[in-house]
Amino acid sequence: MPEIARGVVAAALLAVACGCAGASPRNTPEADPEPGRARAALASLSVENRTAQPLTILYRLTTRPEAATGIGLAVPLGISGMAPVPAGEPIMLIARTQAGAELAVPPRTLPLDGHWTWVIPADARFTESR
Repeated sequence: MPEIARGVVAAALLAVACGCAGASPRNTPEADPEPGRARAALASLSVENRTAQPLTILYRLTTRPEAATGIGLAVPLGISGMAPVPAGEPIMLIARTQAGAELAVPPRTLPLDGHWTWVIPADARFTESR
C-alpha cells in the first residue's frame, strides 16, 4: 500500500509541475507598443521669474489635460531650476500665483536632454484658473 501512495503522490506532483510550466505570471508586462520610444525621455527647465511674487510651476501633458504636475517654485526676481519634464511630447507649462491665478504658455515639445528657460516678464498677466 505505501508504494501505491507514493505513486499517487508522484503522479500528483508531476501533474502540478506540468501545469505550472505552461502558466505565465499575471504581472508580466505587455510588449511595448512603441519600442523605439525612450522610457525616461526628459528635458530640463529653468524659469526666470521677473515678477515680484513666488510662482508655483506645473506642467500638463496635452494627452491628459486633466492632470497637472508640480515641478518647482520660481523665486521672485530670479532664475530657478525645475524638476525634469517629459521630452518628446507636447506639454503646457503653467505658472500659478499664491492666490491661484495662472499664466500658461502654448504647448511645446522639448527635445530629449534639451534645456529651455521660460522667461516670465514683470508685467505678465495672470488669470483666474478655471
